[in-house]
Amino acid sequence: MAQSNSSGASVGKTRGARSAVSGRRGRIAVRLPEGQVDRDIDSAEEPSKIKKPVKAKRGRRGDDVRERVLGAALECFGAFGFEGTSTRAVAHRAKVTHTLVLYHFQSKDRLWIATMEDILNKYMAEMKENFDTSPQRSAQAALRVFIEQFVRMSARQPQVHRILTNEGNQGTPRLKWVIGHFLRGHYTLVRNLILRGQAEGTVRQCDPARLYYHIIGAGGTPFTISTEYKALTGRDVFSEPEILRNIAFIYEIVFV
Repeated sequence: MAQSNSSGASVGKTRGARSAVSGRRGRIAVRLPEGQVDRDIDSAEEPSKIKKPVKAKRGRRGDDVRERVLGAALECFGAFGFEGTSTRAVAHRAKVTHTLVLYHFQSKDRLWIATMEDILNKYMAEMKENFDTSPQRSAQAALRVFIEQFVRMSARQPQVHRILTNEGNQGTPRLKWVIGHFLRGHYTLVRNLILRGQAEGTVRQCDPARLYYHIIGAGGTPFTISTEYKALTGRDVFSEPEILRNIAFIYEIVFV
């Protein structure tokens, strides 16, 4: 869309990506051109080549805005999927301007990447001590800690499972990206613990890949379909007693 300056002259579109910056009452508005194409996700066959969102220098207020947007994006992507979510909807839920969302994340593709990086990096940081110290402990002890941490993460952020289930059903380039950056390493760590536990005689003898997905499914699905769960059982899956019962039930499946 063309803009007019004070002399009435028109400024046309440029072919390359650009942004127009204007000042008003001390605030700065940044406009990105509509239709700007983000090709980051298209290179998901080689996840290491995907560009991360640009991290501009920001102060406390900028960090607060970013966190609010990421939280809102997690809710939107979890509820409506990638296709059903717009950056404007995320801005509305975060109670910030659409311009601020584009300033921090540039596009919906990059916002999705930043959202998954944020939540999965936090999850892996929480798991790190348990995995790092597992060689000094029995596999059973390490797996018990993992199962409890995974169930509690699932209760806090069921949107993660909804997002990954949606992407997994479609086999999207976004799924390939998250597998390359997070899921493959996570699977390998847990599978190796299962194999060591089987060698120790404390973990059920079965295909370790199937057991891994039984843990993930039992630990995440009740929270993903919490409304259905409550309608059929009359229980609040997010209550502490239900969380503890879910953890104990998985222990019964995994350990001998």
